[in-house]
Amino acid sequence: MNDMKPLLIEIGTEEIPAGVAPRMGTALKEAVENLLAGAGVAPESIRLGVSPRRLLLHAAACPIMQADREETIWGPPERIAFADGKPTGAAHGFAKKSGLSLHDFELADKGDGKGNYMKAVRTVKGRPVADIIAEAMPGLLRKLPSPKQMQWQDGETRSDAFIRPIRWMVGRLGDHVIDFSFAGVTTGTESRGHRVHGSCGEIDVNDPFGWLESQYVRADRDARKALIAKQLLQAAASEQVTLVEDTALLDEVTDLVEWPQAIAARYNADFLRLPEEVSRIELKHHQRCFSSYDSDSKVSPVFFTVANIASKNPAAVAHGNERVVNARLADAAFYFDRDPQQSLDARVEKLSEIVFQDGLGMVGDQVRRMRAFVLDNAKALGVDADDAQRAALLCKSDLTTGLVGEFPELQGYMGGIYARMDGEKDAVADGIERHYAPTGADDNLPANRIARAIGIIERTDKLLGYFHLGRIPTASADPFGLRRAAIGLIRLLTDTKNPIDMTLDKVIDEASKQWNQQRVTIAISDDTKSKVHDFIIERLLGLSGNLGFSRTSIDAAVHSSETRPLYREALIARQLTGFENSEEGQAIAAANKRIANILKKADSTPDAVDVRLFSEAAETVLYDELIKAEVDFQAAISVADFNSSIAPALSVLARMRTPVDSFFDDVMVMAEDEAARGNRLALLARLRALSLNLADVSRL
Repeated sequence: MNDMKPLLIEIGTEEIPAGVAPRMGTALKEAVENLLAGAGVAPESIRLGVSPRRLLLHAAACPIMQADREETIWGPPERIAFADGKPTGAAHGFAKKSGLSLHDFELADKGDGKGNYMKAVRTVKGRPVADIIAEAMPGLLRKLPSPKQMQWQDGETRSDAFIRPIRWMVGRLGDHVIDFSFAGVTTGTESRGHRVHGSCGEIDVNDPFGWLESQYVRADRDARKALIAKQLLQAAASEQVTLVEDTALLDEVTDLVEWPQAIAARYNADFLRLPEEVSRIELKHHQRCFSSYDSDSKVSPVFFTVANIASKNPAAVAHGNERVVNARLADAAFYFDRDPQQSLDARVEKLSEIVFQDGLGMVGDQVRRMRAFVLDNAKALGVDADDAQRAALLCKSDLTTGLVGEFPELQGYMGGIYARMDGEKDAVADGIERHYAPTGADDNLPANRIARAIGIIERTDKLLGYFHLGRIPTASADPFGLRRAAIGLIRLLTDTKNPIDMTLDKVIDEASKQWNQQRVTIAISDDTKSKVHDFIIERLLGLSGNLGFSRTSIDAAVHSSETRPLYREALIARQLTGFENSEEGQAIAAANKRIANILKKADSTPDAVDVRLFSEAAETVLYDELIKAEVDFQAAISVADFNSSIAPALSVLARMRTPVDSFFDDVMVMAEDEAARGNRLALLARLRALSLNLADVSRL
């Protein structure tokens, strides 16, 4: 029986940026698990530890030796390996290359229907698992995902790069050191605890998490996150306030500390006159602190910081945070008092002094394009033209204010606040405030239709401009946030609760028209429009799960012969998601794949079906059923409520299964007679056109 020993791997670094270490740790765990599985080594479950200064893997028991295994070696086929019953040079050469003699081989059937091959079975001795891991680790570390990598020179010259400088590495399999080097650091047995409270020492290979706990490091990220959440709730209860929940901030703080301590602090109550988001943004983005509400659900000056230290004087930590927060809020109050002295309308001209992007003109140019777009398409966008154009004109004016200059995260929000102070309509102010939403795949959509309209043109305008410059995202880089822009656009256009009656092509064409009519910077080409369209569709396919349908179903919907608004494509995709898994759906999809392949290979297909050329009963039956289906399909799809028409239309397609199956069973499509062959192809083309009206079900 193979001996089992505890496995421990730890990579110690300088502080890794928040959000990166968990991805790297998960990737490292998966890579090591795959490495061991590929070698036939089965350790007990590997536990992952992640903190700002370490990636740690631990298995309570792992085989120290790889088991011996049998390996089958296939050589050249018999016709090459033997001539006149004697081995050829190819046979001798292959045997020598394999380290075997010809006597070790036999002739055997490989199962590919191509006769016998040379075959040998040899026993491969298992290797020490520590050696397997040691050989692979440098390569695994080089492949870990990180937004950026760095090289550092604090000793000998090194060529490896990592997210942050590596300071120590531990590799253990029981008492045996897993010996490998990376970035100039060689594995050992010593680890490091907390930067302030901990020390260096030999980490316990049997219980590394317990050893680190004794060194003021809580290495289990989930446990650390749960502890922080508990401490924050306890601190809030002690201060008699309600914590403002912020899962993103909780995740970020979890990745910034190894030994958390939640501490309450308080900023000057005079700053409560500032809009709520000002203090929240300051606390979150600049201090990584949590906000609170008082018993009346109003903003409270009490906030909470999470220190990475077991402080003996929490009041001093609180005071340090209070000093910084009060200074920042004092700046915010200064600008908040000064900014309204000039209205948003008066600030519009200043936008012509702010560069949108080198080569794309000024923000003022963008605002004029956005204003013209909502005016031209107000009806399709479902907005009042006057209010929408007013909001579009003013939506970027807050970029010229001092408060947004100091706190860029308040873009849009402060525009809405200032618009109300200027006496603008609520619909206009709301549209300005929320036009950046949604900011991601999970952010709430704006309820205000003007905000949606501006959001649609802003994102489309940005995509067209950057694609014109060739700044197209790559697999590893998207510095201008174009994927995020496409995702926001998709979510706005696929929303079925507040539908936008514009097709994607129409949105792109109308946005391009504004560039081309303006002619102050560039003209958008058809090639650029096509690339933007394809990029958005790619993002739509990738976002399918978040939107409630399968990738194949939306792929089928957007490749129909009818061009529809994306919200209708989403409605189709949601019903196709159930249909594609049904027996009828799978049969119809298979038949359409077959029809599509036949038509693709055909040199030409007649435009019309001639019933006089039918010679098989199955042809007549299929044609008669197709005529009925076309009538019923058109009646179903023409009802006022599009969503309720999809299921009846799919039922029409589903009932074609039997006549289609009979047709393929009884009829030779590619008949030798040219007229019969062409007529059958025309029949299949007409059948395919029926389903393509709703979706390309061959893609299911």
